[in-house]
Amino acid sequence: MGSKHLTTKEKQKADLLRLIAARSAVLKEKGLADERIEKDPKIRQMRAKMRQVTSAMARISFLDNQTRQLQEKKEQAKLAAEAAKTAGEEATAEAQPAQKKPKEKKKGAAEKSQAAAAQSKAPKKAPTKEKSAGKTKE
Repeated sequence: MGSKHLTTKEKQKADLLRLIAARSAVLKEKGLADERIEKDPKIRQMRAKMRQVTSAMARISFLDNQTRQLQEKKEQAKLAAEAAKTAGEEATAEAQPAQKKPKEKKKGAAEKSQAAAAQSKAPKKAPTKEKSAGKTKE
């Protein structure tokens, strides 16, 4: 009963149905009433086993369905990502020629000196002293 394949469970269920029918036929030959046959311990045990197999089949079908749906979602997400990527590449390819900047004129000597002066006036950070990793008194 440890199988996780639907075909195996279907075979098990068919075997149990066959065994129940055979046992019922044997008990009818002995002359037992239908009520008595239904209460037969072996038939009850086989029906319980059949219920377990049926519930296992339902669970396997449910998991297969979930797996299939998950695969479909993954494929859709993959296709959407590829579509977005190709659309993004097309948009950037179209936007790049439109965003070209005109060439800047060379800076004159006066502009260069003003830029250098602005940089030299910026406050410089004072070097910080690192504490030595020596022994500390406690």
